Amino acid sequence: MKNVRLVMALVMVLCMALTACGAFAAQTLEGDANVDQRNYPSTAPFIHPPFYNVKVAVDVDDNGVITAVRDNGTGTTGSVQEGNEEFWANKNKPYFDVAVNGGLFEKFVGKNVDEVKAMNMTNGADAISGATMVCAAAQEAVVNALEGKAGKTFLPVEGSALPVVSVEGGVVTLTNALPEDFDLQITDIRWGVRNEEVVPADSYTVEAADGKVVITFQNPDTLKGGYYYVNVVDASGKYRSPSFEGGLAAAQAPYFVVDSGLSASDISFDGKAIVLAKGSMADYLQNIEHVQILAEGAEKATEQEIVGHHGTIGSFIALDENGVLNADGVVKARNGSENPLFEAGKQYTVTVAAFGYPELVFSYAK
Repeated sequence: MKNVRLVMALVMVLCMALTACGAFAAQTLEGDANVDQRNYPSTAPFIHPPFYNVKVAVDVDDNGVITAVRDNGTGTTGSVQEGNEEFWANKNKPYFDVAVNGGLFEKFVGKNVDEVKAMNMTNGADAISGATMVCAAAQEAVVNALEGKAGKTFLPVEGSALPVVSVEGGVVTLTNALPEDFDLQITDIRWGVRNEEVVPADSYTVEAADGKVVITFQNPDTLKGGYYYVNVVDASGKYRSPSFEGGLAAAQAPYFVVDSGLSASDISFDGKAIVLAKGSMADYLQNIEHVQILAEGAEKATEQEIVGHHGTIGSFIALDENGVLNADGVVKARNGSENPLFEAGKQYTVTVAAFGYPELVFSYAK
C-alpha cells in the first residue's frame, strides 16, 4: 500500500513538472494591432491611409524570449476591411514595407514582453523614419501576441455610430447604433471642425440607457454654435473607435450641431470679406464645412475644406483668419501643379457653408 502511494505521489510530481515545462515551452504566438487611431481622440489618428491591422507571428523560447517575428497576413481580409485589400496593396503597403525592410521585426528579437513594452518606437533608437505608426502598431501586436490579447476590430457600422435624434435646450439625444458588446465610454466632447477645443467635462452629464445616449449640459447658454464631436471608445478594447473616414457628416464618428442663432441676414459679403452682424468671426471660421467656388460656365466647383473627407486637416486658403476672401490664392496639387482660386475677368459664385450657421452665397469677380 505504501509503495502504491509512493508511485502515485511520483506520478503527480511528474505531471506537475510536465505542466510547468509546457507553460514555458518554445512556441509560436499570433498577435495584431491597428495602425490607425494611435493618438485618439486628437485629429491626427484619422489620417487615411493607413487603416489596417499589423499581424505578426512571434516565436519565443522556453523562457519567453523572442527568437523571431514574422509578418502573418498583414493586408489580407481580417487585417483590412473586406474589399479593401487592393487599396491596402496600392496605398498602405509601401509604408508597411518601409518599416519591415528597415529591420522592424528584428528589433524585437532577444527581448521579453517587458522589454518590448519599454521600446521607444516613435522618436527613439527603435523608430524607423517614415513608418512611426506602423512601428507603434507592430510593437503592440507583439505585446498582444505575448499576452494573448486580440487587436481591435473594425466597427460593423455604416454612417454615424450615434445618430442625432434631437438637440433641445442643452439636451442632446443620440441613438446608440453601436454593437451590443461595445462598452461605450465617452472620452470627451470637442467643439469645432478641427476637433481641438475640448468642452469642460464638468459642464455636462452623460446617461446611456434604452438604446439612447443623452448628454445634458448644465448651462445651455454656454454652448457655442457649431459642430461638436463626441469622442467614444470601447472600454473593453474589442472595437476601434468610430472612424472619421467619409467626411464630417458621413463618417462613423458621432457629432451634433448647435445652432448659432444667426439668420441669413446676419451674414454677408462686402466685396472683400465675410461680415457678421453679430457673433464671433473666429467661431464662425472654426466651423467652416466648405467653401465652393464655381466659375461661370463651369460644371464643377473648386472645393476648399478645413478638414477633408479623410478626416485630415487640409490646405484651406479660401479665407483668412478675419474672413477675408483670398483673391490671389493658389491651390497646389499633389502633382506639383498650381491653379488660382480666381482668374481675372471671370465671374464666380461662392458658397460658404458653416455648421450651425446659415449658408452664404455671393457673386465675385476678381
